[in-house]
Amino acid sequence: MPPYHTPRTSTPHRLAALALFRALLLASRTLPPASISPPQRNDLQNLIRNRFKQARHEQSTRRLRLAFEAGYEGIDLLDAAVAGKGGSQGYILELLARAPARVKQAPPLTTLDLEIVKELKWNLRVRPEEASSQTASSPSPFSSPPQSPHPNTTPTTTNTAKTSPFARRPLPLSELTGGKRLIPVLYNAQGIPVLRFSKPQPAALSGYINHRVEVKQKRHDTRHRLAEELVVAGWEDEWEGILSRYMGEREGVDEGVGEWGRDQDGIGEGEGIGGRRVGSAERERGWVYEVLRAREEVEEKLNEEGRRNGVMAGKMQGLVDREREMAARERREGERESMGSE
Repeated sequence: MPPYHTPRTSTPHRLAALALFRALLLASRTLPPASISPPQRNDLQNLIRNRFKQARHEQSTRRLRLAFEAGYEGIDLLDAAVAGKGGSQGYILELLARAPARVKQAPPLTTLDLEIVKELKWNLRVRPEEASSQTASSPSPFSSPPQSPHPNTTPTTTNTAKTSPFARRPLPLSELTGGKRLIPVLYNAQGIPVLRFSKPQPAALSGYINHRVEVKQKRHDTRHRLAEELVVAGWEDEWEGILSRYMGEREGVDEGVGEWGRDQDGIGEGEGIGGRRVGSAERERGWVYEVLRAREEVEEKLNEEGRRNGVMAGKMQGLVDREREMAARERREGERESMGSE
């Protein structure tokens, strides 16, 4: 794991911890009622919840390994107690009795501030097109009462979800994290324009770039393969021309056509090799035509991607220029304020 990634932000670590947590809770519920009373079962489950909650911010590799090993040993012990093997049930009750009273209490519920809840509800509000479909004459019994507009918005404000992120920048200095403006860097990632605001590069952005590079490389490979197949397609067209002249299909029906509408070789009009139906339009196009059409489709996709990358690069460069102008203006204003204070 990279040093700048905490364990709780790692997906494999979170999956392993959640799986262990659920397995312990499930095993504690399957203990036979004769071996553990309901209050003791509740204390055991609270003990599991509190221990996991205490270790959720742990970053030490050694302590995390010890915690996982203890959890796996606990699963084995609970499974043995469910199966009635040895003194597992008594050992669990003994450990539960020795545990501190505070870890056997129900963990406190995490509550959010009322202002934060209102902000979340505002950000997760129903879209305008969905709200207009619900008539006011037949309100739902489960719908919440209408809320007043957010104090920070005006009636003419458009939906921020549909606004381009390039149009909202540069942000004022008061809205920036840390109160310091960082000029983004525009760089070329194998033909893909990318804006870097800080290091290290997010893992999601790296995955997105790798995916686009793989798709682009596959298209280039397909284009080269079709160029090689173009020679083979020419041979196929030449061979079909020889067969067409031999079977006398230039006029539709030749002198060699015998009974049942077939010629001396047993191939009828409109039939092809291997039982495949071959029409006149397909014979006029031929193999070369199909290969060329497929190659043109791939080249059009590559060209379209290049055009989109060029447009995006222009927007990103404009954002960088605006950020630089804003930083220079703020620097000049800061110098003026410092000179005025002196």
